[in-house]
Amino acid sequence: MPRPKGARDADYEEKRRLLLARMTARLMRREVARPSLRQLAEAAEVTVPTLKHYFGSRSEIVEAILVEYRRHGSERLARVSASDLPFAESIREFAHGLIFGMRAAREVRLGDVFAVSLAEGLLDPEIGPAALKYIVDPSVDALAARLRLHIERGEMVEADVNAAALMLLSPILIAVLHQDQLCGARHRPVETAALADEVSAAFVRAYAKPD
Repeated sequence: MPRPKGARDADYEEKRRLLLARMTARLMRREVARPSLRQLAEAAEVTVPTLKHYFGSRSEIVEAILVEYRRHGSERLARVSASDLPFAESIREFAHGLIFGMRAAREVRLGDVFAVSLAEGLLDPEIGPAALKYIVDPSVDALAARLRLHIERGEMVEADVNAAALMLLSPILIAVLHQDQLCGARHRPVETAALADEVSAAFVRAYAKPD
């Protein structure tokens, strides 16, 4: 007797997420610059035709991995998007929190996700928009929402919050990638906590509303 359609759909999604988890772990280890479709299939413990059945092309597989990571990150982004702290404390907390979040010991580190997303997106124009949509822009949007609250409270001057978010996010993001994923900690170490203090203080000087 055939299973009801709903059961088949649930099985399909469960299998798909299992394959995504296996491939995500492989991709984020960065053992090969850009693992091939065959290498991703090996990591997923299936054949290339099976992988294509569930996802399509290599670009579509990478996009699906980013989509799934974004889904898991929803709660974290919601926490970033708001703060009850005064402006200066809120910005400093964000800066240090971003560094901690990128380095936190998880099955998949956020820093590795940023590194792989940027590498894949810069090298493949089919993946670039997905890297922005599911990894980079959600971080910008969450910070922009936080900044908008500070403007509404009268703590921050009127500004393009998306541009301001990029100005705060970018140097911290680059600093952590420089130290960790690019091995700068061994060759040209940077005190990232001090950098976070300096960047956040400069941001507050630029955007704080005068008393």
